[in-house]
Amino acid sequence: MAITSQTSHVQNGLASRLAGLYARLKGADANTRDTAFAALKVLTIRCLGAAIAYITQVLLSRALGQSDYGVFALVWVWIIVLGHLTPAGLAQAALKYVPHYHALKQPALTRGYIFHGLRLVALFSVITALIGGTILFFGQNYFDNIYALPFLIALLAFPLFALQDYVENIARSFNWMILAIAPPFIVRHGLIGAGVLTAFLLDVPLTAAAAVAITLGAVLISLTLQAGFVFWRIRKTVPAAAHKTDLRTWLKTALPLVFVDGTLLLFSNADILILSLFVSPAEIALYFAASRILQLVAFVQYAAAAATTQQFSALNATGHHMALEALARTTTRLTFLAAAAAAVTIYLMAPFLLQLFGDGFVGAMPILAILMIGLIVQAFSGPAESVLNMSGHERTTALTYTAALLLNICLNLILIPAYGAVGAAIATALSLALASLTLTFAVRKHLGISVFFSLRPARATPPSE
Repeated sequence: MAITSQTSHVQNGLASRLAGLYARLKGADANTRDTAFAALKVLTIRCLGAAIAYITQVLLSRALGQSDYGVFALVWVWIIVLGHLTPAGLAQAALKYVPHYHALKQPALTRGYIFHGLRLVALFSVITALIGGTILFFGQNYFDNIYALPFLIALLAFPLFALQDYVENIARSFNWMILAIAPPFIVRHGLIGAGVLTAFLLDVPLTAAAAVAITLGAVLISLTLQAGFVFWRIRKTVPAAAHKTDLRTWLKTALPLVFVDGTLLLFSNADILILSLFVSPAEIALYFAASRILQLVAFVQYAAAAATTQQFSALNATGHHMALEALARTTTRLTFLAAAAAAVTIYLMAPFLLQLFGDGFVGAMPILAILMIGLIVQAFSGPAESVLNMSGHERTTALTYTAALLLNICLNLILIPAYGAVGAAIATALSLALASLTLTFAVRKHLGISVFFSLRPARATPPSE
């Protein structure tokens, strides 16, 4: 009875806090207001960026045709994967060290990390590009010539992508959120779309290689603009000082981060990478189009994580497990209902949305339906990943996603030869669902709370350890 009463009090408190959000922000301290409005800016820009990205993909598909669009999709995935991995975790570690040094008024270490890290990212990217060029040169007899030129141009594009990833995180370290995410999510996608639209309107034939070249130009322009403004603000914000380095400490933090993020990144893209080994570019295009549409559903969970992750950390730090469970369960309910509604709406609109990509793309409906099931199970399982990461159990998350990645790879290798893109969708949906459920049970084990979807009020149980 006491538990139920206290839980009700927590939930009523949450409702009251939501109802009084505007009043609290007006009366809150500057740091709280800045954090809240920064989150709002992120969500707004990501929504706009998602819309621009979808329109850009439709333009690309229309201009390229199904086969060339499949080639571009595969090359784009490789640019993303290499662009995020080659910074070797230094981009992610910047979020830890740059604010720390700046808060302690240590400009030598602040500038040391920023500029020494920039040089290392550039070096790692160039080395990776040279290795890629060597593989292309000596392995040209082992892959279709249709991929050769697009991948060659991609070797110039992904180092710029890696540098932009690093600059983005430097800007986030200073809480310059618009400057951090507007260039990659709005300017870059907008420039790609503008380039493709210009070629389309001028009736200029567009190939996959030309589309990758447009992407290269878009990344270069957006990076130049972003880096120019970021480093101009750094000169005004961080006092001039001789650069000081602590490379061993930085890499000790960075390398585990790149392992975790790399596992998640490969988990998200393994299906397309493996699919390319067995099927034609046209079938890759179908799969990629379906996955782009599903981003509209996945965005629901991104928005929920952006709004609640830091609250999970605060509640865990103060030992308020019942309040943590109440917030997590409320988040699960809202996220699942929103994701389910979005999924139903998008599935009903899917024939139209897929048709926008061009003739034949409606054939991606089975792929879309299967992938959607994985996302629905993830939403049903609740924000387990955020809860674990914010309560000191990030190792459990890392191990779970590593196992899920291995399962995903094995299932893709087994199912794709037999079922093609549908097999890739089954492998991805199944591994995502199992990973989500495993993380939810891990929350129960470590924290003694449930984050599963339920319409009943939360009831906390004592932790098992």
